[in-house]
Amino acid sequence: MGRLLEKLKHGAPAYDVKVERDGFTLIGKPDHIDEFSDIVREAAEQAGEEFVVFTTSDGHQGYSQMFVMPLDDMRSAR
Repeated sequence: MGRLLEKLKHGAPAYDVKVERDGFTLIGKPDHIDEFSDIVREAAEQAGEEFVVFTTSDGHQGYSQMFVMPLDDMRSAR
């Protein structure tokens, strides 16, 4: 598992992590929305072979949530 994916799963001051069935959701903290949005953009740029992301806009130019689905887990379930 890649460094960014591991980093995302462990959380940060800018967001909380909620474990889901097929991945995990990062929920941005309102007082850290700019920092969280930067993390979302980085994850979206690196998504592809290892994981995919589904983002939720905050209604402005940032993000409020991001669902991360690791692809290795999906491949091993087949």
